[in-house]
Amino acid sequence: MIHGMEADRSGLVAHPKRSLAGKFFTSLVPPSLDRTESSLRQQWKLSGSLKVLPMEKDNIILFEFEKKRDKKEVVKGGPWNVDGTILVLKKCSQDISMVDLDFSVACFKVKVIGLPKFNYTEDDVEKIAKKLSDKPLISYKYNEFTRLFCVRVEIDLKKPLPPGFYINGNGRGPPFVQFKYKNLGEFCEHCGMINHRICGEAAKMRPLTRKFKTRVYGPWLRCDHKVLACNGLPVKFYYSQPKPFVDMGLTYEETVTYAQFMVVVQVDLVYKSEQEWGGKKLVRSLLVSGDNDCFRFSCFPTQVIKDVLAFEIDRISPLAKLTSEDKTSIVLGLVAGLMKQRKTWSKKRWIPCKVRVEKTVMVPPVDMEVMLEEAKDKKLHKTIDINIVKMVGFPLGKSDDVLRKTIRDAIRGVGQTQFPDSYVESWVRLVKRPKYYSRLILEKDCHKCVKVLGPDMDMFGTCCICQEGFFLGGYATITSCSHVFHSSCITDWINKSTKCPLCRVQLEVYTLMI
Repeated sequence: MIHGMEADRSGLVAHPKRSLAGKFFTSLVPPSLDRTESSLRQQWKLSGSLKVLPMEKDNIILFEFEKKRDKKEVVKGGPWNVDGTILVLKKCSQDISMVDLDFSVACFKVKVIGLPKFNYTEDDVEKIAKKLSDKPLISYKYNEFTRLFCVRVEIDLKKPLPPGFYINGNGRGPPFVQFKYKNLGEFCEHCGMINHRICGEAAKMRPLTRKFKTRVYGPWLRCDHKVLACNGLPVKFYYSQPKPFVDMGLTYEETVTYAQFMVVVQVDLVYKSEQEWGGKKLVRSLLVSGDNDCFRFSCFPTQVIKDVLAFEIDRISPLAKLTSEDKTSIVLGLVAGLMKQRKTWSKKRWIPCKVRVEKTVMVPPVDMEVMLEEAKDKKLHKTIDINIVKMVGFPLGKSDDVLRKTIRDAIRGVGQTQFPDSYVESWVRLVKRPKYYSRLILEKDCHKCVKVLGPDMDMFGTCCICQEGFFLGGYATITSCSHVFHSSCITDWINKSTKCPLCRVQLEVYTLMI
């Protein structure tokens, strides 16, 4: 085994398959060895032991892992930084000295944001990789349905970070596609270099709109830069009771055995940005509506109601983006709304109410630019999807050539003249699948669909598919194996698996052509 001093003199590594050589890429004083070791141990979460051996020259650090699996995971999860300073890690070789390794190139995972759906192709992967680096592409992953597009490339740290590109070349009209870097750490927001924090150069600018400009570099280049709720305005709260034409289970109130509240919560996030340029101010916003979340609870004294509401509000996943102060104001607002209407519901046993929560979150103008473009692209493709489904109709018996022509005509019908052949082919494969033109339905003679009445809400418990409860007036399905699910949940489930989610018994189904 080569110990620290021996490694310093020779530059060779005794166990290259379990070792990595590291060096901080910075013009400033790098973090101390103790700080580096403690920080990395915390970040890496190793299953085995780790030896950290410094070299006397070139500020190179040797990391020797007990387990090869730990080394593999560290390489895969990089790059890493300590207190914002990037640590470049290189694999060691038995024949190459550590001093001969190039520590000016680091492997980054880059997320591509704002790319139009038509550009989720193999050709675009190569084009985007070349915009990031002149070195070969390491790996990539993209999914046009989830809007995920990531590439892994080696970035030359001697050059400014590529911030993104205009999809149709340089100009003010075309949309800007943004790069976000995983584990980026600190960098100069004036010139985009990683080796220092700030320089004397004027901050680089680019067009945001025809009349406004924005900085090229900023915290938005970090992939893990989260838009926090604390960046926003105080939450707005709207309380209302159901309108006369909205039932919400009131028809079956007489079946409820004890007084209960049902609360429907809708969370709306309003992303907002402000940009000043040339004495003018640009304000833009985007509304993102969340799904409704329901819960019910017994009518308790006011203080108990507060505690119950605080628990229920805290578990609603869309509210996770809100601060504790926001959640407290929601609870107090809901209690105030209920108490204000106390005379109208004091003698009832089923009291439904609706709450709409609106949170305005401030985002950088660059992020807002991309979010607006993505929203516009999603709206376009929703129109395209509807037109394709309408024109294709029932696909059985139609040849691939006929389907291709129909799909192309449908896309052109919404004003799109340029689109990849791979997009058309993906639609051809989709419409030929049985799941496109048929749907599995539970056999009515074997399974029972019932209306949820008062006692059922407690007796049925929770649907294991969606992890939500049953509410008055809704539909529940009791399967032949005596398990209960929301009717909509089990219908979706059997089109993925025809076995019971709980006991894995084969469920009786039939095929319905649609």
